[in-house]
Amino acid sequence: MLTFKSVQNSAVASAIGLLSLLNAHSSQAAVINGDFEDGFRGYTTIGDTFVNTDSFKSNLGEGATAVMSNTPGAEVDFTFSGNPSVATANLEIFLGLTIGSLNAIATSNVIEGSAIKQTFYGNANDILSFDFQFLTDEDVSSDFNSPRLGFNDFSFYTLQFSNSPSNIFQLADTFSNFNDSRTPFISETNAQNRSFSLAETGYYTIGFGVVDVGDESFDSSLLVDNVGLVSSEPVPEPASLLGLTAFSFGAFMKRRHWKKAK
Repeated sequence: MLTFKSVQNSAVASAIGLLSLLNAHSSQAAVINGDFEDGFRGYTTIGDTFVNTDSFKSNLGEGATAVMSNTPGAEVDFTFSGNPSVATANLEIFLGLTIGSLNAIATSNVIEGSAIKQTFYGNANDILSFDFQFLTDEDVSSDFNSPRLGFNDFSFYTLQFSNSPSNIFQLADTFSNFNDSRTPFISETNAQNRSFSLAETGYYTIGFGVVDVGDESFDSSLLVDNVGLVSSEPVPEPASLLGLTAFSFGAFMKRRHWKKAK
């Protein structure tokens, strides 16, 4: 037999359970540490990658910024992070790309590179966005030089849905528009934003990388910051959920009282 106490407890338990499920879903559908203020927590890295807070004084924003650099391989001592860039095939495997994907969008042979990635849960029509900036020591368009197809370093991002093959999208290369850089590099693009909507609901892996094309003589880097996911399904406020529970409970009691009166 239902009593006032049992109905009350059931209503409260239902509200708490619903809040827990919604909070779990909300926290799941998010990018972890998108501002890199907690280092690379939430990310997996390969090659010469580090989180910069000072030496790369770019226009990308304040605070920490993720840096991927295609500094020379293991046979050369200099790196920014202490870890050398990796061979093209290793980079493609890391990012879930089919072998040859990087060369397919390059203007010459890709030699090496570095990357980071993170897996997250997203809903269809959620908006994923990030800020980026490309830095290079390669020749770019200027009064004295022109970019060369044979040495056209480039930056990119990848997106993989579930276990499907990863897709690759170029961000900037040496044919982009550049300014003199305030970083250890010679030239830098303006800080830019990229955003797009997710096609399906499920787990995605977002990757960011930069590669050396043609040779290892001149380096390039990709800076990334403010990686975020804007949900297409707003989570109801806790007060609204509790109000709905209270309404349901009140309706039940009113109906019970009406039956007794009859």
